[in-house]
Amino acid sequence: MQEGNKKIKILERKEKEVRVEIEGEDHTLLVPLTSKLLDNEKVDIATYNIKYTLKSNPVLYVKMKEGDPLEAVIAAVSSLASEFEEFERKYKAAIV
Repeated sequence: MQEGNKKIKILERKEKEVRVEIEGEDHTLLVPLTSKLLDNEKVDIATYNIKYTLKSNPVLYVKMKEGDPLEAVIAAVSSLASEFEEFERKYKAAIV
């Protein structure tokens, strides 16, 4: 997967777990993403790690109670994108 110049690399994938490295991102994206994932009742664990804050890409870890972890990540990303677009629309309407 690649959007613009962001690369997403699946480091490990099991039936109910996935570890994904997201190039060029930091806490700004990963905090709301893990929060959105944890809103999903089928998600057991959603967390991330950035080994070296200024040098490392974050690694997102998702473990499911049931369901496909990649589908949960995609759904969370889509939901966040919609929320960000709605915020942008409302913000632009408010400043005009």
